Amino acid sequence: MFSLKITNVTKKFKSPSGKEFTAVDNVSLEIEPGKIYGLLGPNGAGKSTIINMISGILLPTSGTIEVLGHDVAKETEITKQMIGIVPQEIVVEMAFTVEEVLYYFSGMYGVPTHERKERILAILKDLDLEDKIHERARTLSGGMKRRLMLAKALLHKPKFLILDEPTAGVDVSLRQKIWSLVRRLNAEGTTILFTTHYLEEAEQLCESITLINHGQVVKTGKLKDIQQEFSKNMIHFELFDRNVAHLPGTTEIGVEYEFPIVDLTEDMAKLTKHYHGNIKGIRSEAASLEQVFLKLTQP
Repeated sequence: MFSLKITNVTKKFKSPSGKEFTAVDNVSLEIEPGKIYGLLGPNGAGKSTIINMISGILLPTSGTIEVLGHDVAKETEITKQMIGIVPQEIVVEMAFTVEEVLYYFSGMYGVPTHERKERILAILKDLDLEDKIHERARTLSGGMKRRLMLAKALLHKPKFLILDEPTAGVDVSLRQKIWSLVRRLNAEGTTILFTTHYLEEAEQLCESITLINHGQVVKTGKLKDIQQEFSKNMIHFELFDRNVAHLPGTTEIGVEYEFPIVDLTEDMAKLTKHYHGNIKGIRSEAASLEQVFLKLTQP
């Protein structure tokens, strides 16, 4: 059973003038339990529409979405109990204290009354918000409001967590804390769907990704495999003494040399054996996610 299974989902909207447009076009993806999965794409690609359909806010025009084996359209209340979601927009009940906000939402999620206080305190400790428990939400900084949004999503210990741009507008320190929390939650068994425009985040956190553009899937798979596909498949190295006989197939590129990869382990061993202790530096080059992103999404 998949944590998330999207099958041939299309979502169409009508403008006030009656003109129809397709926001999501025949998208399919599957997320195995216990993964951190990246849903990536430029602005307007359809990511938010997909997330709104997963969470039950929107219904697909066609196709099906299942969360942990339950059809979102037919079993909306059940799937909502299984999902935690941190939306891109900060939505906080400004007039209430941090504790009141979390107590209210823990009740909505069905957390037993006798467990709420302890769970709220534990989550606030994880997010460094303990000292803000009695402050009103409106007095919090933007970064603290973002943390409160995370706390709300984690109250019921969801099996499937959706993080839609969770580090947008936060400082480097908080971003690192959120990364650590994401890794810890995942290690404890939570499956996480992650959207971000910070592509280094996806490289740091996600094992697999789906890249969409204009509502369609343009690439999906394990991140390392996708990067390798777009790489030059070359080993780059520098030498202390350049006046030596070179291994056949070696090409001089400025101060470096390139050697084509057939089998990375064997080719690395071949190079180190041929050049002995003359190698100053050596590396294999994989395409960055940014390079892949631009290649697949630019006109």
